Amino acid sequence: MTRPTPTSKEIDFQDGNFIYEMDNDGYITYANRSFLNFTGYEKAELIGAHYSQTVDPHMPTTLFHCMQTSTGKGEEWKGYSKNLLKSGDHYWSVAHVSPKENVNEGYIVMYNPAGKMAVEDISKKYEEIYALEQKGEDTRGLIRNIIVLR
Repeated sequence: MTRPTPTSKEIDFQDGNFIYEMDNDGYITYANRSFLNFTGYEKAELIGAHYSQTVDPHMPTTLFHCMQTSTGKGEEWKGYSKNLLKSGDHYWSVAHVSPKENVNEGYIVMYNPAGKMAVEDISKKYEEIYALEQKGEDTRGLIRNIIVLR
């Protein structure tokens, strides 16, 4: 699977929980029917794909490093994520990533709808951080200050 080419169209995600599981290397091993139906992917094309292929390429990479650091220690992580549908359209969610009971077995990811006001604020911050990353700047402190709805 290759990452879809992003469009500028935002799709409203208001209801439901999207769930998928991934192994320790970030490859999707399971996706619930709600996730598949909403994103437009067939199970066969999503299973085995890296989760990064379903995330907008302009998301700050530091965000994912923070997520991997937390979950690698067996901790849960929550943060906002701009995700791609198969069509390239996007939706915003609150991602809740939990290590499986045995951390070496991978992770469970649940997406819930993100509030409109929060998305307006967080999308601007993510754009700024992404721009700084493109210039080679260290943005770890900036990410730690805005992520995670604990």
